[in-house]
Amino acid sequence: MKFINKTLIGLLTTMLLLSTGCEKFLTEEPTSDLTNTTVLQDVTGLNLLLQGTYRMMRDGNNGSSDNPATSSPLGIKLLSTVSGLDMMVNQEQVGNNWYFYTYSNQRYDATSGVTSTMWTTMYRVINNTNIILENVDQAIGGQSEKNAIKGQALALRARCYFNLVRMYQHTYIIAKDKPGVPLQLTSDLNPKARATVEEVYNQIIADLTNAETLLIDFNRPSINYYNVDVVNFLLAEVYLTIEDWVNAQKYANRIRTNYELMTTGEYKAGFSSPNKEWVLGYEQGSQDYWWYDSPACWFDFGQNNAPWQAEQILPSNYFVEVIMKDDPRALFIENPLYPGKYAATKFRELRDEPPYGHLYDFRAAEMYLVEAEAAARQNDLQTALQVLNTLQQERGAAVTSTSSQEALIDAILLERRKEMWGEGLEWFDILRLQLSVERTSAQGHYQNVSVPKNSNKLILMIPEKEVINNRSLEQNPNPSQVPVFVP
Repeated sequence: MKFINKTLIGLLTTMLLLSTGCEKFLTEEPTSDLTNTTVLQDVTGLNLLLQGTYRMMRDGNNGSSDNPATSSPLGIKLLSTVSGLDMMVNQEQVGNNWYFYTYSNQRYDATSGVTSTMWTTMYRVINNTNIILENVDQAIGGQSEKNAIKGQALALRARCYFNLVRMYQHTYIIAKDKPGVPLQLTSDLNPKARATVEEVYNQIIADLTNAETLLIDFNRPSINYYNVDVVNFLLAEVYLTIEDWVNAQKYANRIRTNYELMTTGEYKAGFSSPNKEWVLGYEQGSQDYWWYDSPACWFDFGQNNAPWQAEQILPSNYFVEVIMKDDPRALFIENPLYPGKYAATKFRELRDEPPYGHLYDFRAAEMYLVEAEAAARQNDLQTALQVLNTLQQERGAAVTSTSSQEALIDAILLERRKEMWGEGLEWFDILRLQLSVERTSAQGHYQNVSVPKNSNKLILMIPEKEVINNRSLEQNPNPSQVPVFVP
């Protein structure tokens, strides 16, 4: 990992270390540089390093009018969503959104900016968490403070590896013995080979399980921070991906029973203010507004009050006219700029209430769907139907009624598309469920696309510079030479 090594040189003296007001760390400008000794010797310094790591994770790479911050949590969600069937990218635009939407080689190629940015951002965060984990136990400070720092660092590391292993290899069920990604667990950055997918998932689960114990008594100062609920949320997603239905249901249930669903009015309000359903989010201020990385910007065609309008992301006509017909969650209007197309009003800005809209990352509704699917996969149809119907009734949507396991699973997966449209599940569901992607102009799409299930276009190649500098790294197949996954 020679490239990663270079990015870490001088990290601790040039980090985005923010002011010590924890509640506002995401809305303040960096104010100071700290030396290694200062940062690592006590919990105050380690907390500052942790806050800078949060900021690094949240911001990813810098965005522009053509490309969002692709490696930020919301950037990943956006690229994931345009990989599916229900969203389009304006054909007059170019950039990473368009590449992901059309499955062009710029999406996955070893020389593409996408694969380099994803890899680099995740390992930068991982490297920071490793430094924190190596120093927290001997740092000066109370044990409860150390536990909180350690638990958050473990959760951040686990999420990065969860992102990486899903982006750079096929899903666990068919590829657990295949190369995943290098497991970098210390600040020793000597080049490493790719661990197997199973080994990576074992580490993810170990990190999250340890974090769960360490964060049990942690009262986070704001919704920006990872607490035990965020850990449970991640564990539910991880177990769903590896098809451990029992644990997926258990951890999803913990979130479902701890959080109320938004009302219909709150759902329609624009996802701009934290509410009772948000599990993780990012509060914005005038000094750290996301501009072209804000979801409202990308969906805005003049209707969402975004200060900047990228005019790029549209719902597919088929999704609006067929799948969401008569559904109260159909937050769409006729596109004011492109006749015959639609625009979404789901994501809005608050502008001056406060200065800018906040951003959500995790919300509880997804856990209703995880719990329902996990129960249905175990043939517990009564529980699955009850959980699904609770969500549907709260939304004022049509209620599912079926006695067939297969039909119920299909209904739950369709509900994921409806409830979570634009929220980043599609790419990873396509991989997890081994689905093909078939889009046509008849559905309102700008381009016909046909991607078979388990296509190698669905995963990213390892960045070329990493393979050059680390001879032990095995490259993923080039889809032009090996079109689909080979067991």
